[in-house]
Amino acid sequence: MLGPQRAQESPCYFIAVKDTYGSDEDKSTVRVVQGSLLRMEADDSRRGSRRPPWLTVLDTDQALRLDLQDLREIGERTVGLLEPVTDGEERLALIDNESWLQRLSRIKKGERVRVQVTSASVDRVLGVVRYRGPLGKSKGDCGIFYGVELLGSAASKGFTDGSFKGQKFFSCAENSGVFVPVSRIEPADGPDGPPRSHTTISPQRDLDIVLQEGDKVFFQMEDSMPSGTVLFCGFLPKRGAAGVFVGILLDKPVGSWDGYFKQKKICDIPVPEYGMLLPQHKVFKVSGRDEKSSFLSRGGADKHQQNRLLQSKQRDGKETKFTESSAEEPLLPSTPSPASEERQTSPSSQEESLLPSLGPSSSPETLHCPPLEINSMVEVHDPPIYGVIRWIGEHPDSAEKIAGLEVEDPMPSVCTDGTYRGSRYFHCASNKALFVKLRHCRPDSRFSSLQFPANQTQCCNSIAFRDYTSEKVEEDTPPDTGPEGGERLMGWRKGIQGHCNSCYLDATLFCMFAFSSVLDTILLRPQDKNDSDSYSTTRDLLRTEIVNPLRKNGYVCATKVMALRKILEVEGRSSGFTSEEKDPEEFLHQLFQVLKVDPLFKIRSSGKEPHGCIFYQIFMERKQSVSVPSVQQLLEWSLVTSDLKFTEAPSCLIIQMPRNGKNFKMFTTILPTLELDITDLLEDTPRECCICQTLALVECRDCYEDLNITPGGIKQYCMICSKQVHCHRGRRNHEPQTLQLPEELLGQMGFHRVVPRQTMQLFAVLCIETSHYVAFTKHGPCDGDWSFFDSMADREGGQNGFNIPQVTSCPEVAEYLNMNPQELQALDLKSMPSCARRLLCDAYMCLYHSPTLSLYK
Repeated sequence: MLGPQRAQESPCYFIAVKDTYGSDEDKSTVRVVQGSLLRMEADDSRRGSRRPPWLTVLDTDQALRLDLQDLREIGERTVGLLEPVTDGEERLALIDNESWLQRLSRIKKGERVRVQVTSASVDRVLGVVRYRGPLGKSKGDCGIFYGVELLGSAASKGFTDGSFKGQKFFSCAENSGVFVPVSRIEPADGPDGPPRSHTTISPQRDLDIVLQEGDKVFFQMEDSMPSGTVLFCGFLPKRGAAGVFVGILLDKPVGSWDGYFKQKKICDIPVPEYGMLLPQHKVFKVSGRDEKSSFLSRGGADKHQQNRLLQSKQRDGKETKFTESSAEEPLLPSTPSPASEERQTSPSSQEESLLPSLGPSSSPETLHCPPLEINSMVEVHDPPIYGVIRWIGEHPDSAEKIAGLEVEDPMPSVCTDGTYRGSRYFHCASNKALFVKLRHCRPDSRFSSLQFPANQTQCCNSIAFRDYTSEKVEEDTPPDTGPEGGERLMGWRKGIQGHCNSCYLDATLFCMFAFSSVLDTILLRPQDKNDSDSYSTTRDLLRTEIVNPLRKNGYVCATKVMALRKILEVEGRSSGFTSEEKDPEEFLHQLFQVLKVDPLFKIRSSGKEPHGCIFYQIFMERKQSVSVPSVQQLLEWSLVTSDLKFTEAPSCLIIQMPRNGKNFKMFTTILPTLELDITDLLEDTPRECCICQTLALVECRDCYEDLNITPGGIKQYCMICSKQVHCHRGRRNHEPQTLQLPEELLGQMGFHRVVPRQTMQLFAVLCIETSHYVAFTKHGPCDGDWSFFDSMADREGGQNGFNIPQVTSCPEVAEYLNMNPQELQALDLKSMPSCARRLLCDAYMCLYHSPTLSLYK
């Protein structure tokens, strides 16, 4: 059989009521997640075949052979309503409440509704339906979306004027319309939402754990486990679809809830510091005498303590033994492992479980678990072997995906140091790398009672955003610094889309590439023999999927940036790039390391070897007396006091402002210098005497802060002026240093030519405020050609953490950038426009380039 054949009769449609498994054309096992929609292509069983029928998973368009026992048949009209709903549990909740789904399906054009603008929004706002139907142009796009024009105060909170991908579906004001699925809409004059008994959109654990008023509970807050008493457990007003929430009276003042929700009193909280409102799946019940073990099983203690407790229970024979129908032998080596031998002789009787959310007859497979990925904590075999996934991929020896685990305890008989049959896949200690089939891995049961966090890396492939993807642009696209280039990048959904703590990377990339080509050498270096196999993939991803689309079309979606983040995490062997908050300097180091980019400049302390750098961090031994310094002053202070010089003029210079951590700024206001003069900061370069402007031969660091000698600037003199200056009794102890000059100038004592100045232009400023990074960029030749970029301008993001980026023009900052520090010091910061105040008060990195050297270095 060459492939699945389409049945001639009308197709049948199904929804997966729980996670199940099917096989594709290659007979590989494929997981079908709960809530997936499927269409039957051909039912072989009708012709007497014992094989499962072929079905197509609509979300992935993949054909599989699949048993029907875990599927529920639904109508074609229902499929059209559910297909745009991307959350499987929401789909099942709507199916379970048939009367509510029928009511929603009857919403017509012109009807007033309440709509949830983004899936993360708390409120539903008023609107009127202007369109109902599919958004795609192809015949296969049958999902029903509702085009809603927002009314009243919500009119500016949308993201469209009725257009989608260039096609007009209805007309409304700019950013006053939205397209939403059926799960985010309800009649304006209808009930608050579906009845409580039918609202099952919350995670599976809401069904397993029933909390009551008076229950003692605890929850995880960063590194602590606050506890308290339940005062409320139920559905919030007009938020039935959000699931069960728990109001807690805390034992200690670490909260922030006053007992009210939308001005409606939910329960009595004496002061907000003793109140907390949380989804039920984040709250855990304290179970009397088992409080400590329950706490440990939820990850409330350190990992080593958990391991010791679990190991002791295993020795006593008190831990649940997981059984699977197929053996889980490691791929390497072929000799059986002690664990597998023990499994064969271990008792199969059911024993006390460490999983509080499972009943006696339940199995771990009924848990709603996220897809496994790099750094997932898992277990294999029975008794379990615990480890962390360090690699996932294909191997010629297996038709299925393979996972490389770093196990907790060394296993000399079966484990390696990260190699498999002569090839290295990751690095770890000896005898701790175990290779198994990915489907044999399951989430670490010791932490299964914790609600799994949203898998943001996996969510980046969400079908909800498949129509918002940015195009790949193969041809090299230089930045357009003319009027059209600026206009192309202005507006909502412009720039780089934010997703899952990505603002540090989004803003840095925008600064580097949006309107300057000085760093394009990163994108153009050909691969050489010393580069890894992934070099060209990473370089081309950055060039064709991020930089070129940004310059040509003005937009890059989060999926492309997430692909880069995954590479940085894997290739750079540094965790957290796909999920955690990072700093721009971490990103720059990782990117330059992975792409093997040469340092942007070199600096040298006198008598020492030069040191290559990507950026220069300004360090201050003490805070200067100036209240509003310029970047020019700060750079000179830092280099002079550290006795450093640039070995040559850089084409690009990234300067990090002086800070003690993210939150403590050494200066309230810093003026980014528009034209940075680095002439006196270069070694082996002719310089002028700061008094008579002839050729300088010495420099005196001790004179630098002497305001009686040409205030400001580095103090360098010809021999005559140096003798006169140091005749003063206050300067007799100074130690002027001889300057390094080109040999051809040393004999020209009568050198009177004008020394050329080496200057660099400011082209971008990266700013930070409360851990959120934004960018200011110069997009044209005029003084007022400044733009402001925020990858998370909506400040909400979708359920998966996706945000709406925005680029706006901010010509008002030019007036303040052209002031001198004294003029700025005289101004009241509160009187400044918000953009100007943010640029001057929150500068984190200033980026300079030399237009004459940009592509010649």
